[in-house]
Amino acid sequence: MSDQLLEDLMRRYFNGTVTPQEEEELMQLLADSKNEDALKAVMDDVWQETRNIPPVYTEEQSQKLLHEIISVKHISGRNRKIWWGSAAAAVLLLILAGGRWLIHPDNKQQLLGQKSGNVSDIAPGGNKATLTLANGNVIVLEDAQNGALSKQGTVTVIKLKSGQLAYNNGHESASGEPAAMNTLSTPRGGQYQVTLPDGTIVWLNSASSITFPTAFTGKTRQVQLKGEAYFEVATNAQQPFMVKVNKMEVQVLGTSFNLMAYADEQAIKTTLVDGAVKVKQENKDVVLKPGQQAQLDDNGDMKVVKADLDATIAWKNGLFTFNDATIEDVMRQLGRWYDMEIVYPEGIPQDHFRGEMFRNENMSSVLKILEASGVNLNVQGRKIIVKP
Repeated sequence: MSDQLLEDLMRRYFNGTVTPQEEEELMQLLADSKNEDALKAVMDDVWQETRNIPPVYTEEQSQKLLHEIISVKHISGRNRKIWWGSAAAAVLLLILAGGRWLIHPDNKQQLLGQKSGNVSDIAPGGNKATLTLANGNVIVLEDAQNGALSKQGTVTVIKLKSGQLAYNNGHESASGEPAAMNTLSTPRGGQYQVTLPDGTIVWLNSASSITFPTAFTGKTRQVQLKGEAYFEVATNAQQPFMVKVNKMEVQVLGTSFNLMAYADEQAIKTTLVDGAVKVKQENKDVVLKPGQQAQLDDNGDMKVVKADLDATIAWKNGLFTFNDATIEDVMRQLGRWYDMEIVYPEGIPQDHFRGEMFRNENMSSVLKILEASGVNLNVQGRKIIVKP
């Protein structure tokens, strides 16, 4: 498909001069994921040129086209496509006409909320977490005011702003006593960022927890993780940074990496973005290079594979990114973020998905994207029923 053909058909569509045959061709072109590259090329070029120009068509016009696109019967098969941006239907709202966008990206959520009348809307997750202090006191961080939250020895715990916590002066403990241990925990539908006493920054994903000392005083800087976190480790060659999870340990000098250790995943995955890490499990040591991922399965077997960095760290950047992901992979991530139970009463569909969605979308928008790709979904309260 040529970029010019797409633009010409869209012009005629909104001018009312499109023939029935041309309209059908346009709908098929927009619904067919094979045309993604051409669509992206056209939209990227025009977006850079006209990003500050207001939309020139009405909401009714854009809704009409969106609904026609979604209603097109999708090509059957095991590989389905969720489009880049906010997905299949969302990208299609960025329609070219007269060198302008029909709807800017920031306006897409309102239009996406028109389908799936059976879905009670559920807000996305957000900056929610609890901090458990050494004395057992629990601070609900979303309810706490910005500023100093606690003083433990020489260390002050500060809430910088929504979603960000920091520990100051954490390189020594009072009177030589062992540093106190704190635990930051996120619920399903929560996330949080913490700057540890050594300056290491940790992004904690939903349904996760990290336990750490209020001061790193020993030969190593050791923390314990459950769930998933992204680390930007402060460099200190004299005091290696170590993360303990279930059956293994990750040793770091100074680097950026993602560690996923959810109990419901088939493997613990350590993904190196830059720097170097050593993954240790019993008598096995593996040193990763940037772009590699170590996978440790339930049987204790470890292998190193090429990492999909975009998909692995998408959550940290406010996205869901799927590259040939199974429906189970997709729904597990959605279930954690939206705090939804996922059930498969008729078995698990064998579909695979590729694409990208924003994590700040309401649940109705996300489910419409999946429905548009051919998934059979039914929502009952906080339960999503998935059928082939």
